Amino acid sequence: MTLFAPKASLVVRKDSHPAIQDLLLSAAVKIHSGVGIFQQAGRFPAAEGTDLPLSDAAVQFYKSGLPLLQSNFPFWMASLIGRLLVLLVPILALLYPIMRFLPALYGWLMRAKIAQLYGELRFLEDEMEAGAGGSPITDLIERLDRLEKRANQLKRPIAYESMMYLLLNQIAVVRARLKTAIKSAG
Repeated sequence: MTLFAPKASLVVRKDSHPAIQDLLLSAAVKIHSGVGIFQQAGRFPAAEGTDLPLSDAAVQFYKSGLPLLQSNFPFWMASLIGRLLVLLVPILALLYPIMRFLPALYGWLMRAKIAQLYGELRFLEDEMEAGAGGSPITDLIERLDRLEKRANQLKRPIAYESMMYLLLNQIAVVRARLKTAIKSAG
């Protein structure tokens, strides 16, 4: 016997959130997709025979079912994870290049600090070579002691110990030259 009846449609407003649309479709499938007196299995909800355009969420639902997160987690958790992913992916995309750049920046800063100490040592040597027109020898020794103290107090990783060792050796050489200058002047 053939019966005439209006076809039931599940309709949502355009501004309905896609997650809500997925929940409605999922609930409709769970409740109405079974066999009934007037319906065959899997006939409602269906994407066929509708005059209204399907939303993107409905097209995706009919193609592949629920989204991955919603099919594996409760709705509240899937929504939270989805939001966190939206936030974390751009942050990680920014952090990765920064994290690769930081060690190089740190190395450059450490070399710059050591080079600054070398520069100050070079100025001391230039003043020492200037002789009588320059600073008194006791002033040079005090400045050399302060430079050595700053070099020893500089916190540095082991990778920069060789540079610091060379700097401290150079300071010792300059100190020996100053002591020789004091002995020859005295």
